[in-house]
Amino acid sequence: MFSVYGRMTALPGRRDDLVAALLDGFRAGDGGGLLAYSINTAFDDPDTIWLTQLWIDKEAHDATTRSEPVAAASRRVPSLLARQPEGFYGHAIHVHGQTT
Repeated sequence: MFSVYGRMTALPGRRDDLVAALLDGFRAGDGGGLLAYSINTAFDDPDTIWLTQLWIDKEAHDATTRSEPVAAASRRVPSLLARQPEGFYGHAIHVHGQTT
């Protein structure tokens, strides 16, 4: 399984707009190969969110995120950010009692 973790910091007071834009991107995808999609807020920072995605493989991730509907929704995100997002990619080793 392919995993994606992201940290994004919204412009002050724009976190809810950032969350809405990310949800629009999620809804624009066909869901093919996406196992989990989680948007999390930080307790100690009202402008920061953490994004977690779990895919069946990198190819499914790439096909969805490169589709025009998802790309169009994603173009709204940069104008809501206070800084460059941080992203981390990996291979899920253990998920819900399953070893991959």
